[in-house]
Amino acid sequence: KPAPLVFVLHGGYGKGKGALDMTRFDAAADRHRFIAVAPDGVSRSWNAGGCCGPAKGGKVDDVGFIAALIDALSKDYRIDPKRVYATGMSNGAMMSYRLACELSGRIAAIGPVAGTMQTLGCAPARTVPVIHFHGTSDPRAPYAGGPAGGGLTAPRVDRSVAQVMKFWRKS
Repeated sequence: KPAPLVFVLHGGYGKGKGALDMTRFDAAADRHRFIAVAPDGVSRSWNAGGCCGPAKGGKVDDVGFIAALIDALSKDYRIDPKRVYATGMSNGAMMSYRLACELSGRIAAIGPVAGTMQTLGCAPARTVPVIHFHGTSDPRAPYAGGPAGGGLTAPRVDRSVAQVMKFWRKS
């Protein structure tokens, strides 16, 4: 039968293989019969809207890239189009939120880890279920929001996790 598809998006300075090594989604996919895909972002970054690195600076169309991957993978594998998910760490989490905003008709749910929503003007066509994982001591993506950044990212002001969750409850 058609299988679910899960995008596992690396954090800034990361790579897809590293995301799979850290999360073990490839082994889980084998055990539970879903397809896990961990693509590499341009210059090890994702354009999550308000963040991050070379992908944002170069205005890389990462939403278009993921949409094209869904199309290409659907031609080669029996993917259930109603069960396409995204997760990611840090910059990958931020990209998961952007996918929920801009591909809400194709993304069933997201599970961001240690990164908040950077997309400005998010207007999803439907509410996308979110399960969010985040520590309270993260200086690069502060749980309470406020000044953030460093490393791959220019200084920015992040929304708090509470603000992001309130947005998704109301959308």
